[in-house]
Amino acid sequence: MLNIVLVLIAAGMLLFMFSPRLAKSKSWQATLTPLSSIIGSGFLIIAPLLASVVGLWSPIAVTGIVVLAYAVGGVIRFNIMHAEPLLHERKAHPTMYRIDLVANAALSFAYVTAVAFYLSLLSSFLLTYLGFGDSPNLERSLTSIIIVFIAATGYLRGLGGLEKLEGYSMSIQLSIVAALLVGIFLYDYNFLRSGQSLTLDVQERDWVTKIFILAGILLVVQGFETSRFLGEKYSAEMRVRTMRRAQLISGPLYIVSVIALLPIVQHLDLAHVQIAEIVAATGLAAAVLPMMLIVAAIMSQFSAAVADTVGAGSLASESSKGKVATNKGYVVVSFFAIVLVWTADLLEIISVASRAFALYYLLQCFVAIMANRHHNDGSTRVLNLARFTMLAGILGFIVIFAIPAE
Repeated sequence: MLNIVLVLIAAGMLLFMFSPRLAKSKSWQATLTPLSSIIGSGFLIIAPLLASVVGLWSPIAVTGIVVLAYAVGGVIRFNIMHAEPLLHERKAHPTMYRIDLVANAALSFAYVTAVAFYLSLLSSFLLTYLGFGDSPNLERSLTSIIIVFIAATGYLRGLGGLEKLEGYSMSIQLSIVAALLVGIFLYDYNFLRSGQSLTLDVQERDWVTKIFILAGILLVVQGFETSRFLGEKYSAEMRVRTMRRAQLISGPLYIVSVIALLPIVQHLDLAHVQIAEIVAATGLAAAVLPMMLIVAAIMSQFSAAVADTVGAGSLASESSKGKVATNKGYVVVSFFAIVLVWTADLLEIISVASRAFALYYLLQCFVAIMANRHHNDGSTRVLNLARFTMLAGILGFIVIFAIPAE
């Protein structure tokens, strides 16, 4: 009966997500890109990852990470409103322009690597369940086919076409997540009633190492910055509003999922966390959940890759001052992603890409500090300066010391 109920919950949620009102909402479309990127890359892995580092302190840790991510998102939102107009006046603000250019270069590398990494994970996960594991060339070929499909969609149908791909994948993913949380909460209720104690096999690490890893986990919830590069279609006000909405949806979802999954996570080998094992463990709550989560895991990687392709293509167009059309930017990004798939060890370079994301946020803090001088005075300027400087210090620490979590 529970399995039937969970399937019905997912189906009902999916019908709501595909409703004409939501599908035609421009505001929701603008929300999908940052939401896809934030949720897609880390939703399944963050609970066991935190549990392996800080154990029962995971809810507090994820809350801190979400709050910090929201604060960094605030920097990006400030820059959308106040720095973008100044950056268009390149000669009037050369220092700000150069800093932003370096930030965009770091982000471009991070996006290309992320697209290759996410879709390689998707291919590996799918082929393993189809019985074709340990086939590197087959995995690379499938990854390349998916990248070409995304690039072709972006080239032929532009941002709107990629947003539809995001809409389909995110609708499926969120529908399954809703059913998952209901099933997990019922499991948690029975777990609490049974009087069992929650025991987590936390790895032995010193607190300095734990702090370094927690600093890296911030990058699991990155992706909100993609709103910065949707100016071709959406106004600054719309991008600010929808980025905030994406963070306000994803943040509580991360916190609730970490809390809810702890009784499930204790059955995992936290020293060697694998997505397939996380998926299988949800079968403790309901037999139907592993199959549903296989679909959700595939959709999560796909939606994250599409969102980062959107961000990278738009970034290429902006950085070239429109010399590279956005739809051609998608093709350029996809080309380099395919090159990485066939030539690089993605597990090694993703750590560099993670630092590149943190470096982008750090440089955006500097951009915000300079923009603040032009747009504010008095106490507002002082408060913003203190806020941006503090975040720059935290992000500088992450760039130098963080052990990447992705």
